[in-house]
Amino acid sequence: MKKRNKILMIGLLSTALSMNMVGVGSTKISINRKTYQEGNTNLVLSKILSDNELKQEIPHMFNYASTGNYYDGTNDPNFVTEGLYSNVDEDGTTYYYRGNVKNNNLQFGAYDEDYYVYGGLVEDNSQYYQSQESCQAAGVGDCSSQPLAPAGSKMYWKIVRINGDGSIRLIYNGTSANDSSFTIGSTPYNLNDDPKYTGYTYDNGTDSFVKREIDTWYNNTLGKNSAYDSMVILGRFCSDSSGYHYNETLEGNLFASYDRLVQASSDFAKDNAPTFACPSTSESYGGSYRLKAGLITADELVYAGESYSVEGNSYLNPGQGGIPYWTMTPSYDDRGTRTRGVVSYSSNNYIIDILRN
Repeated sequence: MKKRNKILMIGLLSTALSMNMVGVGSTKISINRKTYQEGNTNLVLSKILSDNELKQEIPHMFNYASTGNYYDGTNDPNFVTEGLYSNVDEDGTTYYYRGNVKNNNLQFGAYDEDYYVYGGLVEDNSQYYQSQESCQAAGVGDCSSQPLAPAGSKMYWKIVRINGDGSIRLIYNGTSANDSSFTIGSTPYNLNDDPKYTGYTYDNGTDSFVKREIDTWYNNTLGKNSAYDSMVILGRFCSDSSGYHYNETLEGNLFASYDRLVQASSDFAKDNAPTFACPSTSESYGGSYRLKAGLITADELVYAGESYSVEGNSYLNPGQGGIPYWTMTPSYDDRGTRTRGVVSYSSNNYIIDILRN
């Protein structure tokens, strides 16, 4: 595949990849949670709307980061966008947070017992898995246990949006409201080399490596506590494998998400067009799911205020020097160099990551 000028930036995740040899992105949990009351905080749509001025989307806003930053390095203050906005998903109107908002924190759940992950340093980089078995399957030599959270630690989340069905979309934020350790592990997305392994599942239902890790975390934490588990619904998740096609300009195979979210590659011949709805796919991998836990999409990153190869500062941005993490969105497949891409997120850069060379 030809070099994509102004797109694939040399950032922290790219550097980590060159040292790891396989794409190792951190796992950041996202769940859909029912509207509920905890303490004196009523997390219902009317409450959120009363606490926030509902902003209106403006034309071309998704070509820019919420800071007004553009892919050519300029900044336009007319495109500084922050606050609560609305759009639609499969179930109706959805209300989402954008920019560097501070009022979308939520405490829900706790670790009922000491929680450990397994792994260690691999070529000076940390890799941590949910079990010794998965650690060994990934080829990590030393799979010693490491504490992730002591018993009694509260779980903190960021509210991504209110879904069209009224449930609340959350993303894990660690064991404090301002935690920089917001991930549950550091793992490959998958262990094999084929376009199908960009899917969250493949071969019509086989779980990806990262899905098994997330399911293990959920089943060993919130899923073991009936009170917590009963408040988490089987919500919508999307691994958009639609639109797989060959692109002559880039000399590689792309998914629909690339065309939808990476118009910087065409100097914005048309606008970026994120969607909360999951496109249908004819592939045997990826697609639409009903899950207790999963990953957010690249589209949700764009709605939140990030833009491809643009410096941003949204509440989903891990910050300079922060930990990169996976999304659920396939992006490209380059058979020539045998790389498979899943969109992942790195410090101040929204980039496409490589699964395996």
